[in-house]
Amino acid sequence: ESAPGMAGAETLLALSFTLVRDDIVSIGRLFELLSANPAKILGVEAGLLRPGYEADFILIDEDSPWQVDTRKMAAAAGNTPFDRLPVQGRVTAMYKGGRAY
Repeated sequence: ESAPGMAGAETLLALSFTLVRDDIVSIGRLFELLSANPAKILGVEAGLLRPGYEADFILIDEDSPWQVDTRKMAAAAGNTPFDRLPVQGRVTAMYKGGRAY
């Protein structure tokens, strides 16, 4: 009966880029943490650009500024502790199985 939890998927990439900008992790390590490792944990052949794997990837503009706004989020939760936070990094294109979405 409780309300959905906070939205995270829409802010994950932009917030994670802060770690890259602050030289805490490399961009390669970031995408290992966000794609290769979850695929490995789930036991699926994904998360890497490799022959035989699905061609799932995103194109990003890591310097594109925007502001987190719960009113514009697609997530059903409709809340985040990062509301109104200025961030950088935006997905410009998404491909699933090699097809653009």
